[in-house]
Amino acid sequence: MDLKRDLELMYNYQREIFLLDRIKSLLSWDMETYMPKNAIDFRAEQKAYLSSMIHKKQSSDELFETLERLTSYIDSENLSEDDKINIQKFYKDVSKSRKLPPEFVKELSMVKSMAFAAWQEARDKKDFNVFSPHLKKIVELKRKEAEYIGLPGHPYNGLFDDYEEGMTVEKLKPQFDYLKKEIKSLLDDIKKSDTYKNQEFILMKKDFPADKQILLAKHVMEKIGLGSDFSRMDFSEHPFSSHVGAEDVRITTNIREHPLFAFKSTIHESGHALYESFIPKKYLYTILYDSPSCGLHESQSRFWEIMIASNKDFWEHYFGHFDEYYDLNGKKDLWYKEVNMIEPSLIRIESDEIHYPLHVILRFELELGLIDGTINVDDLPELWNEKMKDLIGVVPDSDKDGILQDSHWGLGYFGYFPTYAIGSIYASQLHKALRKDFPDIDKDIQNGDFSRIREWLKEKIFVYGRTRTAEDIIKNVTGEGLNPKVYVDYLRNKYKEIYDL
Repeated sequence: MDLKRDLELMYNYQREIFLLDRIKSLLSWDMETYMPKNAIDFRAEQKAYLSSMIHKKQSSDELFETLERLTSYIDSENLSEDDKINIQKFYKDVSKSRKLPPEFVKELSMVKSMAFAAWQEARDKKDFNVFSPHLKKIVELKRKEAEYIGLPGHPYNGLFDDYEEGMTVEKLKPQFDYLKKEIKSLLDDIKKSDTYKNQEFILMKKDFPADKQILLAKHVMEKIGLGSDFSRMDFSEHPFSSHVGAEDVRITTNIREHPLFAFKSTIHESGHALYESFIPKKYLYTILYDSPSCGLHESQSRFWEIMIASNKDFWEHYFGHFDEYYDLNGKKDLWYKEVNMIEPSLIRIESDEIHYPLHVILRFELELGLIDGTINVDDLPELWNEKMKDLIGVVPDSDKDGILQDSHWGLGYFGYFPTYAIGSIYASQLHKALRKDFPDIDKDIQNGDFSRIREWLKEKIFVYGRTRTAEDIIKNVTGEGLNPKVYVDYLRNKYKEIYDL
């Protein structure tokens, strides 16, 4: 065996796959932002071709045989620790990829592109029937993908592992059941309070011109640490972030009825983009230039959006900007309460932080049924409304504000939704650890200085890339793995003060 040659070949494959994947990311970003509507057929063909190329490289016999040889020499002193981690993780990735037939990968890519376009049309027409035939095909293919992957336990595990490596339905469902029970209990307590019964939006009813919303969104994006020389902001129906390449992260936002939507969604997506921007460049072009899980990635967006930008310290600084732009009459305490006011929302990404995990659990439960065959696509609108009534307490008037509100299923992202709640839990644990390490961090936040927080995240999270699991990283920072009790305690302590519980 020529160790040096095999190692070089492995890294060459990773470089080619990395470049192709980033080209595909750029096409996807364009598809959701600037692409003309009639270009969808050709764009679907382009993306399918790239998916086929990536799969062909990642499942090649030459690469697999090389990785088998490298794996047999995993204890060699001639391999660095990063080499060893890379070999082990890439071997798992490639082994999984080889389970999917090339024609299946190409078909799935084509179907997803067409389904996303159908989802956009269905939203415009507020008609689920426009989207449902495409969703049926995606569900069929995703069930097949789960069979090909063949992980033990619930068939959903084969899809979930792509987003949250090592997590299973069997591990997560009890955590979510606990979270659902505790949050519903907290909501019951809040709704009994006089503060809740008498609450009303006053400042939020003012006029918030779109141009000023965007100015404030761009301002906070830069303050968090995203410079215009390596990031940009655009608009899309559903806000997202995209890592197009080295020194190139892109986020999108949208203007909606809620005056803070653009501001909060920009902070959320900036959390993602910040993570992507500060993974060490030594991992560039390799599989280690990534986060180990979507839950950890979501922890960064939720950390900035909720733990930082929804707390009182943050508004000690930012209220002045909003007061100047929107004439809020200096009512800072009232503004803080309205920012955190609990009110059932039809829309997940517009939801307050207490209802938010219930929105996620709703989607998780529906996905489980779709993948194990106990739920049919045709029944989704009715089931959606039933679960919305039970968990959130409101029911949408149209499919647009209900089953069609998220782009994920049109993109084939089955297994992603639960990572939002995992991210919220991780974010609360990180927030607790941050305040333990820096008891005076509130002063930084009050002054609009996020540099110490950013450096702490670099040291505790970003520096590892994908070299460690999400659970290991969180344990290293907090002393424990995923713990929803920390999240519940955070919510109870915060809203006990706001609602005089």
